[in-house]
Amino acid sequence: MVRPQKKTKLHFKHLLLKLHQKTQQTTVPEKIDFYPLLEEMSVYYNLTPEELLLRGFRRAYRQAVEGL
Repeated sequence: MVRPQKKTKLHFKHLLLKLHQKTQQTTVPEKIDFYPLLEEMSVYYNLTPEELLLRGFRRAYRQAVEGL
């Protein structure tokens, strides 16, 4: 089981790396949808979804999942 991390300085590159790892592991397409991943990452990093969005989650998601 993965333990949630403490609130630390979370940078865009951390989000991008974690999302890229998650998409490589996941074989069920529904598990890499935007909102389920946002919720999962908010629990993992112990941040609210709004805080993650402010730290670049949407941009990291687009690069990792959509390849943009």
